Amino acid sequence: MSLPKFEYLAPKTVKEACKLLSKYRGRVKVIAGGTDLLVKMKNREQTLQYLVGIKNISDLDYIHYNPVVGLSIGAFTSHQSLANSPIIREKFAILAMAAAEIGSPQIRNMGTVGGNLCTALPSADTASPLIALKATVKLVNYKRERTIGLEKFFTGPGETLLKDDELLTEIQVPSLPPRTGGTYLKLYSRGAVDIATVGVACILTLGENENCEDARIVLAAVAPTPLRAKLAEEVIKGKKIENGIVEEAAQAAFDEAKPRSSPEYKREMVRVLTKQAIMQSLEKAKQA
Repeated sequence: MSLPKFEYLAPKTVKEACKLLSKYRGRVKVIAGGTDLLVKMKNREQTLQYLVGIKNISDLDYIHYNPVVGLSIGAFTSHQSLANSPIIREKFAILAMAAAEIGSPQIRNMGTVGGNLCTALPSADTASPLIALKATVKLVNYKRERTIGLEKFFTGPGETLLKDDELLTEIQVPSLPPRTGGTYLKLYSRGAVDIATVGVACILTLGENENCEDARIVLAAVAPTPLRAKLAEEVIKGKKIENGIVEEAAQAAFDEAKPRSSPEYKREMVRVLTKQAIMQSLEKAKQA
């Protein structure tokens, strides 16, 4: 099936792109890598008169790190760039792990982190690790900009707080405290390697006496949006992480998961992956 007819617009600046989004509001979408949008258009799930391509806006493709300010990622940065970045692999390894899990090499080279977030699939691989990392996103239109926590950005499957005339330009991640480790684990169906059936992102920070000073556990593909497993986090915060505590936290995550399909199987996999993710994150935190 061929693509429906549309007009492709190629702005060279963020301001120009935002003006086009405002002018054609309701009839236009931003396209970056196009790995999700073009498929929807081809299947007639999305009908648009205009596409605003941002590939010519070179200042949206970057990875910057400052120990004080933290990490800044341009929205047009590819998943492959995240997976290969030395600074992300060293300082924010959980994000490199997640990016490397996305689809095939071709999809990782075409797909962008901004596009992955704006598509807002509950199974999006970068979303749960970034929420665990306390990421914020910068949203810009031609008059103003605003920054919101990524955890609040998603409002439902395919739905976000991004307005029709806004462009997501940057993802910001604060620097991690000492003795922090994290991991991202993903279960996928055979033949669908780019879509998570269940995903678990976990970040732990150790304090004195090896007690857990902070914990962030985020579940993917088991709720309408990426889900903070807050009860599971509270189980391990302030405690020394041992087998009994880990089992209790995994059970709490099991209870918090709200999958719409295959609920018994997915919740059990949440339990299994949460336990593994906590133990792996603990080992990495000890080595950090």
